[in-house]
Amino acid sequence: MLETIIITFREGLEMFLIVAIMLAYLGKTGRDHLKEPVYWGVVVAAIISLTTGWHIAEMAQDPVTEGVLALTAGVLVATMTYTVMRAAKNMRQTINNRLEKSAQKEGWSAIAGVFAFTVVMIAREGMETAMMLGTMTGQFNQGNVIIGSLMGFAAVGVIGYIWIKQSHRINLRLFMQATGIFLIMFCLHLFMYGFHELTEVGAVPLVDNFKWHTLTESFEPGEPIGNLMTAGLLVVPSMWIAYSYAWDKYIQPRFSIAAE
Repeated sequence: MLETIIITFREGLEMFLIVAIMLAYLGKTGRDHLKEPVYWGVVVAAIISLTTGWHIAEMAQDPVTEGVLALTAGVLVATMTYTVMRAAKNMRQTINNRLEKSAQKEGWSAIAGVFAFTVVMIAREGMETAMMLGTMTGQFNQGNVIIGSLMGFAAVGVIGYIWIKQSHRINLRLFMQATGIFLIMFCLHLFMYGFHELTEVGAVPLVDNFKWHTLTESFEPGEPIGNLMTAGLLVVPSMWIAYSYAWDKYIQPRFSIAAE
């Protein structure tokens, strides 16, 4: 359940930030009439994501499909997470520039442009979430996945409220880094899980499937290495947070004093 909570929390917060940036920009530029297409775009993107997640969960019942989905999710989410982490500093400006291209049109063209831009931006995050959660239903109890998802989105609501009231207290950079590390590690777990499932049915070419299936058995949840990987999902990001705090609070100031 921990994996589900963190995944939905991370992806949900990214969606919230995208929408918040878009609404703030439209309000700042005097285009309040274009906020409604943003809301409708969020609704449509949510429907697309939920439908996708449902279909992926159904497909994940077959071992071959489940393995392929896990590998695909691992690669796509890891590369997207790495890209987002690199572009996080310029996220606001990038969204504003792209939104401006759609909003500067006239009449229905502007409405359609803002709506389509919102659907693409939110559905992209939603599809990542749907792919990961849909794949996880083959590994974990479906009820726990649903409960974990609701808890994750509830946490987004809390953070969203704090963001509106006291955004200066949230270290967004550190949050994106820590959760990014979690997602990349989780994608490694998905990759191992997908490979394990494919070797079970002898679907991996050019290798001894029985041998590799036996070797990767210890990576499964409940097994020794699997338990270490699960613990690492929490321990490693926590260590990064502790290191970053110590660097900003104690180490970096000493270097600055020494340089003077």
